[in-house]
Amino acid sequence: MKRISYWALSTLSALVLLFAFDASQRGATGGATTATISGGSSGTTSGGRSDGSNSSGSTGSGPGNSSGDKGSSSGSTSSSTKTVTGSVSQTQWGPVQVQLAIREGSITKVTVLQYPNGNSRDIEIANYSLPILIQETMQSQNANIDMVSGATYTSDGYIRSLQSALDQAGL
Repeated sequence: MKRISYWALSTLSALVLLFAFDASQRGATGGATTATISGGSSGTTSGGRSDGSNSSGSTGSGPGNSSGDKGSSSGSTSSSTKTVTGSVSQTQWGPVQVQLAIREGSITKVTVLQYPNGNSRDIEIANYSLPILIQETMQSQNANIDMVSGATYTSDGYIRSLQSALDQAGL
């Protein structure tokens, strides 16, 4: 009688675990698109998908490039605003690339052109960490910002690309 009770309880436990498992969050893959996340001086952040191209005008900034790629600086968008694109920083989970809008020596907008988005967990981490990193950048106005716990690789890639953009801008 004891064996039957144990068998019934273990079967019931296995069924509960099976139905509680959310398979939709496992193994989902992102497409070949890159996403753009930005934050401006108003502190707002928006996320969205683009068609796989970035707005920096730089060539060869796709996900397969190495961290040795140089960023580019596109022409000014107004008489006093300069747009600078940092180099692509390769991380264990994918590339990270930052673009800055700079006016009168201060950062007015941060746009993340590329970030790891190979699966749903990467996207979840990026959606959590990148707005925090952007806000920290806008407050500090330099690359001396804290990393986001749980997003170490993304934070490291963001900071490296940010520093590259700041170097190009001469800040």
